[in-house]
Amino acid sequence: MSNNIRFAQKRHDNVWLVLSLLVAAVGVYGMVQVFLYGQEASYGVSREVPWGILIIGYSFFVGITLGTAVVGALAHVFKIEAFNIMSKKVALVSLSSLIAAFFIIFWDLGGPFKLQVLRLVVYFTEFKISSPIWWLVVLYASELPFLALEVYFLLSKKANSAFFASLIGSFLGLIAYGTMALVFDSNGSRPLWHTSSFALFFIISAIAGGFAVVLLMIFLSRSTQKYQNGINALSKALFFFLSLMLIIDFWNIVINSYTSDTELGATMKLFVNGGVLSHNFYYYEVLIGMVIPIILLVLGRFKSGFLGALAGLFVLFGLFFARYDAVIGGQLLARPSNDVGLIQYSYSVTATELSLFICSIGIVGVVYFLGAKFFNLEEEARHE
Repeated sequence: MSNNIRFAQKRHDNVWLVLSLLVAAVGVYGMVQVFLYGQEASYGVSREVPWGILIIGYSFFVGITLGTAVVGALAHVFKIEAFNIMSKKVALVSLSSLIAAFFIIFWDLGGPFKLQVLRLVVYFTEFKISSPIWWLVVLYASELPFLALEVYFLLSKKANSAFFASLIGSFLGLIAYGTMALVFDSNGSRPLWHTSSFALFFIISAIAGGFAVVLLMIFLSRSTQKYQNGINALSKALFFFLSLMLIIDFWNIVINSYTSDTELGATMKLFVNGGVLSHNFYYYEVLIGMVIPIILLVLGRFKSGFLGALAGLFVLFGLFFARYDAVIGGQLLARPSNDVGLIQYSYSVTATELSLFICSIGIVGVVYFLGAKFFNLEEEARHE
């Protein structure tokens, strides 16, 4: 790479680093609010709806971690050369997203740093193997060092070592994300979560999000010509997973239309026939998040870097609302006991919660562009 190109790339990364710092600074408002007034007064959650946008953000970012880790694993494990693009950058984004997820869950738990560390130690040492949340904590805490090792080995140009780190990290991430879906899915009092397709949709949409992120990264790096084969492969893979997501949503609607007199059918009315989440579901999750990206990918014949990146951006937008609809929708109607029918609740996002979520987006950028600033992310790893 010539000095002029290298200088232009550094300047490009510095601009994005400054923008990321500004976005992350939005979270100062939320942090101050929590410290001054406490979690209960600052968040829109309640005893009836205990999981709000911070949990949604956590599931969103660990989903990006899983999706990008899968892209890296496909390159390392199955030797798919078209996916072996920007390997260092993809691994760094995966690590950055997990760090952002840890940040946002820290504030969701709402306690001082020492208390959070103690809580983590307790979860590790008490071995509550019957608890899905225990497994969730252990798996994600175990995944982090392997993602860090993968980045280190790629930076050290040790492709064989990166292969093993990527394999273990992506496996832990896949199991961890499935376990997070299990945390929701095993809750029998929430009809929407207690379905066979819930965990499957979570995992498939997370992988689609990974492909969307990499397509967006290629365009923002201004390297569409260099990675043309990768754009083609990633676009086709994203098209495939978006189609699966549409099929799952379609059959969920069809099946539940025939069970409208059940508790699950009553819950699905939140998403259809003018329910409180129907706008989110039809316009944000399905139309913007799935249908329009599929159309863009087809129009670009799976070769356009710009249309692929635009599709990826829409997918990420829709993916956030898919998480929102799943997490919040599952809590708006609950089965409190066998003797009482479904009870409806409500939830509204507060400025404090929103600022912390925006901050976590900035953290992804800060961690990534700091890595880009101090390390050479362009040269690919070599086999040892």
